[in-house]
Amino acid sequence: MAGEKLIRFYRTKLSNYNLIYSFMMTNICFFGLLMILFIALPLAFGLAFGMNGLWFGLLVYAILFLLCYYIVIVRKARKILWKSYRLREFKKLHMLKLCLLRNYLAKNGFATSEELATLQKVVEEDHVFGTKNVTIKNIATLLVVLIMAALGAVFILEASPEGHRIFVAGLLALLVVCIAVVLRVVGYVISHFTDAKKRHARALARDIQELSASYIMERNTTYQHIAKWS
Repeated sequence: MAGEKLIRFYRTKLSNYNLIYSFMMTNICFFGLLMILFIALPLAFGLAFGMNGLWFGLLVYAILFLLCYYIVIVRKARKILWKSYRLREFKKLHMLKLCLLRNYLAKNGFATSEELATLQKVVEEDHVFGTKNVTIKNIATLLVVLIMAALGAVFILEASPEGHRIFVAGLLALLVVCIAVVLRVVGYVISHFTDAKKRHARALARDIQELSASYIMERNTTYQHIAKWS
């Protein structure tokens, strides 16, 4: 079984969307439309009673948001978990994923901790490549910030009198920080889509490592049990 096939299986069959969220799209869409309609409440209170009414309307909207989110989303999700997988808590969803992954790996010839360790090394190759990409992105962001700082320093030196230089320096520092934050956010959004495969590879490697540890614990526990009764 190739690493690409395993990552594809993990991304599609064992994703949270496939396990639970895909069954809730109707509820999520209904919740979104309901919240859009409820926006009329703070607007109506604001037009009728001014600023105080607007704040009261926003408070009512927040309460309705939490109430509807629990009834339409959380409560329905728990029903789906129980009907489909006999799970009562969202925390146990990860245990379900590990169980399904374990069965899938066992059927494809990875049933021991040693075999899982070999498979983990194959999957972790994508993690190393992803780390290099992150380093390159950080260096590019730092380079842009340094260029902006250098151009600003030239502008400050040309500014006069001294009081203006201090003001421009403070304004430039604030601008550089804002640019760095914006670049960081943009980079994060882009990497969320472009590095999805690497992110799944890292999560898969962690799950395989956890399964390998569980195999070792089961083997040791079985050995101790046999030694106790022999």
